[in-house]
Amino acid sequence: MHPLLSPKEITGGTLLFRSRPTLHLFTAVALVCLLHLLAFQGPLLRYANSVSAPGFGGFIQITSLQMLQFCLLASFLMLIGTLSQLLFKLISTLLMLTNAAALYFMNTYGIEIDLSMIANILNTDSRETSNLLHWSIFVYLGGLGLLPGLLLFWVKLVKPRWVVGLVSSVGVFALLLAFLVATSFTWLWYDAHATRMGARILPWSYVVNSGRYLNRYALRNREVIRLPDATFAENKNGRKQAVILVLGEAARADNFALYGYDRDTNPFTMQTDLVALPAGLSCATYTIGSAACILTHEGRDASARTVQEPLPTYLTRHGVETVWRSNNSGPPPLEVTQYQRAREIVADCAGDDCPDGAYDAALNWGVADLIAKSDAERIFIGLHQTGSHGPSYFKKYPPEFAHFQPICETVQVSDCSQEALYNAYDNTLRYSDFLIADLIAQLESLPDTDSVLIYVSDHGQSLGEGGLYLHGTPPAIAPDQQRRVPFLVWMSKGFTQSHGVTKETIMRDVSFPHDFPFHSVMGAFGMRSNIYKPQYDIFSGIADG
Repeated sequence: MHPLLSPKEITGGTLLFRSRPTLHLFTAVALVCLLHLLAFQGPLLRYANSVSAPGFGGFIQITSLQMLQFCLLASFLMLIGTLSQLLFKLISTLLMLTNAAALYFMNTYGIEIDLSMIANILNTDSRETSNLLHWSIFVYLGGLGLLPGLLLFWVKLVKPRWVVGLVSSVGVFALLLAFLVATSFTWLWYDAHATRMGARILPWSYVVNSGRYLNRYALRNREVIRLPDATFAENKNGRKQAVILVLGEAARADNFALYGYDRDTNPFTMQTDLVALPAGLSCATYTIGSAACILTHEGRDASARTVQEPLPTYLTRHGVETVWRSNNSGPPPLEVTQYQRAREIVADCAGDDCPDGAYDAALNWGVADLIAKSDAERIFIGLHQTGSHGPSYFKKYPPEFAHFQPICETVQVSDCSQEALYNAYDNTLRYSDFLIADLIAQLESLPDTDSVLIYVSDHGQSLGEGGLYLHGTPPAIAPDQQRRVPFLVWMSKGFTQSHGVTKETIMRDVSFPHDFPFHSVMGAFGMRSNIYKPQYDIFSGIADG
């Protein structure tokens, strides 16, 4: 006995643990599965009910869907519990916590947990993750994850013999198969809506799609396939050549005044010679997919099973000075002359005119000096903006750029009025427009450099249309707001003269704008190889989107 504690104190202190209730493993499994059906299936049931048959047929479809989930989860948890009670409690609690987090995002932003959303989640940096959070997520995590998890750890479990547990697990799975056979008339319904329902089934949506993503990530990090060697056309005028590629974030063409939007979201670039090529569809609805597409020579035809040399790496290998500045994440691994994060760019800046490293203005800082001081004949600068990344639109621009009022100032964007949400989003576009105009002004200050600026957004954004917010909806079913993106080009006078192009000759249909940057940058540098496609070079005069 501990010398400092009396028997009464010991008894009282351990009463809670001595009086723990006892549950058979099968009962605990049933309760966990029941919680999953009652608490975590709202998004799935709302969608399934909207596409199910009327009357009794629809009832059978919904019932079979619930049976499928119950039996599949029960079979899995029975098997785990038979092997280890502790492992059963850990996995069950982890699933409840992740289900609660997933449910928060699904209810708040109307998202689906498919492969593209998993990629979007796993490639969002810590700053953007914090911007997605609201205090209400802790209500979800506490009430639907932590509390039932603690209760599960509190109770004592009676574990069956391993043979009984194994047979029971197999038996439940067999019951599931028998039920599916008996309701085989629902299979066509499952098949017709598999993608949309699969992205809403918790926990399997994120479990399966996380596995799929990790498999693709492993493929993505395989050895990079080197592209054929290239040559450069003779630089007859002897002037330095500079290309800036601005990769925008979540900027949808529908809200650009340059594309007919009835609000003044592009007041700065409208005072320049910027060319707005017709808007087109993005490769993907998440950054990592679109960035890879933009930077590969195959564009939307790129295979997920091979890793081709990305544009900046290809240019670096051929002696082009390459600078990649980022206020975002998501591009494939790059080999460049300089890689700079936004805050690193302005770390040594002194004076009142230094930009805040939290904003995209940091990417613009000193671009003209960077080009002017370079000894290279050719220089490529990639600027990856944070742009219009939601839901914290109000944090993406300095206060003086809050032109449209009132604005939505919460990450719970579904709680904001449509006017306030649009105002906050449109302010991000107006700020990006200012930055593009600033880059043009910097390039214009270099009359002895033939320069080009290309701007393309990675994807669009939903602002509550159809109950959807943000992005990441599977491309096959994504609304145009998430896929229709701007494609903007500016050329210096020296460049137009040396390449024999005009604003009119580059204007053409660009149905899939992400196919064009790779080959257009090659064209701007007079770079040629076996993989160069003149039909995707807007400066070739023969481009055909």
